[in-house]
Amino acid sequence: MTRPTIVLTDRGWDDADIERQLCDDAGYDLVDVQEPAGEDALVRAVTEADPVGILFCWAPVTARVLAAAPRLAVASRLGVGLDNIDLPEAARRNLTVTRVPDYCVEEVSDHVVALVHNWARGVTAFDRDVRDGRWRPGMRDLRRVRDLTVGVWGLGAIGSATAAKFAALGCTVVGHNRSVVDPPAGVEVVSPADLLARSDVVSLHVPAVAGAGPLIGATELAAMRPGSLLVNTSRGALVDTDALVSALRTGSPGAAALDVLPAEPEVPEVLRAAMTGPDAVDVTITPHVAFSSTASVTELRVRATEDLLRVLRGEPPRDPVPLPSP
Repeated sequence: MTRPTIVLTDRGWDDADIERQLCDDAGYDLVDVQEPAGEDALVRAVTEADPVGILFCWAPVTARVLAAAPRLAVASRLGVGLDNIDLPEAARRNLTVTRVPDYCVEEVSDHVVALVHNWARGVTAFDRDVRDGRWRPGMRDLRRVRDLTVGVWGLGAIGSATAAKFAALGCTVVGHNRSVVDPPAGVEVVSPADLLARSDVVSLHVPAVAGAGPLIGATELAAMRPGSLLVNTSRGALVDTDALVSALRTGSPGAAALDVLPAEPEVPEVLRAAMTGPDAVDVTITPHVAFSSTASVTELRVRATEDLLRVLRGEPPRDPVPLPSP
């Protein structure tokens, strides 16, 4: 007798062994699509598999993809953000959607701290210079991290952990959140305008909302302090790339550290061009790895799969996503 299937649309790790074993133990076959796929390829894969559940990472789970799986009961995000699934369509189809909202709090906040130290102490810039045969210890103005004012835009779990780590380093920390929250000790809650104007470092920790446009555009960048640093470890769509390049050329901000881009893995041409040549802007890019460690990825894979299986057993999920009214 054929067992019901679960489709793993895409993954950022080498194998699907964890997901496959958990599904097999529960009586389901896992269909591993393996390669990141566009909408058309996913529609074909889902149509063929006819799954009761979908595990998805970065793949676009659109209305067409959902419609291709009439038996689908649950879609479980291997991650935090939900900008790549059509939530209104999921609600219309009475699906359960889950995610893993807190698996990488330590990793992302650590990554932000690392990016800020890298900028303040010039680690990457000096390393590149030495590799190119130059020994110029005075090539950059270095900063004392403790003297920085760090602005954390978004005080959810990751933003609050980031703010707490900078406060522990002795930095002045200001934060903004769209809803009222109790900030970590030592964090002053301010308006976005105050955060931009006062901060040597602005770190983004808010979700991207489909169709909302960038959070950080020309106006916000112009309001940042000259020579400051913009850090984005959330979503590439939060920052207007063209506006960022133009602003970097004026020095406000003076640098950017990005772990996310609008259309990964492509680096926008305007940004790629601005990073080369004698007048290159100061940008550090890491390939969407802020979330990653051996521990966090294992936790993510287990929790996402277990929550999906929990729903298929008729049990309430651990981390349900509230859906809009259909």
